[in-house]
Amino acid sequence: MATEPKLIQRFACFQQLTEAQVKAIAEISNSVCYMKDHTLFEEGDAAQWLYLLIDGDVGVSYSHPETGETQVDAVSSDEVLGCSGLIPPHHYTATEKCLSNVEVLEINMKDLRDLIEADPQLGLKLQEHIIKTLNNRILTLRHRAFS
Repeated sequence: MATEPKLIQRFACFQQLTEAQVKAIAEISNSVCYMKDHTLFEEGDAAQWLYLLIDGDVGVSYSHPETGETQVDAVSSDEVLGCSGLIPPHHYTATEKCLSNVEVLEINMKDLRDLIEADPQLGLKLQEHIIKTLNNRILTLRHRAFS
């Protein structure tokens, strides 16, 4: 079931897209609700979905052979989750679990990659935003680690 384009445009990563590009993304996305403690995806899994967090909080965890899984961050509404699925080998690099009831916009990753292949400008705009987002997360985590 497609999503209303107005919901897509709410997210910063899609605000630079044309109306046609937004409609194309709306066609491959769905709004879905998950309960607290639901795991959206696990580190190492094949990336099937790009998630946009509409409402709620999600914990970001990494596995370590000696210490096990450790939550390193929490993200809230209007964030992009599962970005590593856009980059080969298309696997998630973290585990992300709902810290509260959440609503997400799920975008089929294979369909999104097909759209990007057909419309490289869409891919460029989306990837520029995602790179900025991930860079800001890294800087925030680095600041926390060394404060």
